[in-house]
Amino acid sequence: MVRIAIQKSGRLTEKSLELLEACGMSFNGSKNQLMLQVNNFPLEILLVRDDDIPEYVRKGICELGIVGENVLWEHCDDA
Repeated sequence: MVRIAIQKSGRLTEKSLELLEACGMSFNGSKNQLMLQVNNFPLEILLVRDDDIPEYVRKGICELGIVGENVLWEHCDDA
């Protein structure tokens, strides 16, 4: 199962869900849940705080995270 982390609430939430839907994914549940099950792919979408997404990816909790450029720069390592 592949997990994708997106922002739970904020300016990227709707855009991220729209992007995933445009890729052909359909979901069960609502944005008020922690996790959305994707019906037609072996995927789960985690709805979390945007500042937590880089750590979730770094620790392997999620394989992919969608964040704004500001979060990327705040959390990127120089290595």
